[in-house]
Amino acid sequence: MRRRRSILKFLMERRSIRIFRPSRMRNEIAEMIVKAGVRAPTYLQSYTIIQVKDEGLRKAVADLCEGQDELVKNAAAIFLICADLYRTSRMLDLLGHNHVLRTDKHPIESIFAVFDSALLVENMMIAAEALGYGSTILDYPLVYPREFAELFQLPRGVTPLILLCIGEKGEFPPLRPRLPLHIVFQTDKYEDVSDEELDEYLETLERAMEREGYVRKYVGLDIKYLEYLRLKTVLDDHSKKINDAIEKYLKENLLKF
Repeated sequence: MRRRRSILKFLMERRSIRIFRPSRMRNEIAEMIVKAGVRAPTYLQSYTIIQVKDEGLRKAVADLCEGQDELVKNAAAIFLICADLYRTSRMLDLLGHNHVLRTDKHPIESIFAVFDSALLVENMMIAAEALGYGSTILDYPLVYPREFAELFQLPRGVTPLILLCIGEKGEFPPLRPRLPLHIVFQTDKYEDVSDEELDEYLETLERAMEREGYVRKYVGLDIKYLEYLRLKTVLDDHSKKINDAIEKYLKENLLKF
């Protein structure tokens, strides 16, 4: 029972760490974290993990992560997580049958490649936490997939998804709000939520992030959190251009619906 409580404590108290003390992780520790990651449930293990160790590559990655470059530079370990249908297709070729990855439509395999990658990352983050490290994920590989593909020499069918950054904790932020359980956890059928409930959650989120000074601390902007959220999700000419480029890349490499 004590061990169960310990595991639940890690899960219930985990928070993203975005400020690291500069350090580098020993090879055996990185390997231990990856070993824990690959024990996650999986369909076809359609992912590849690339650890970024070369200092020149680290700098190139940091340059692509505008606004989070210090986080990347100080991380003890950086892992590029890729959905990998290229290797899965080659593996299925060896079975000698006409498999689904030879077609332009394989929605199950596409979705599970992302799902498998997410389960892998969660296991790696919990393993890092158990070893005393903090962690966070960055979406730059998905925003700039062609740049990351070129930098890491990814073949077609290998899609960069996220950077998992693990490091020595340089901060101890509070737990951040989550949607109330009754909104996300339902029984027997889907229950819609009222605008009032969603608005109440947004107000709770705004107050918590303001107390923490979240936007000033991590983004360097003197604005409210909900305004920052609007900036992150606004639909304008710039975001349309980025989304169109991402959609094109994903259709070429991963999403075959």
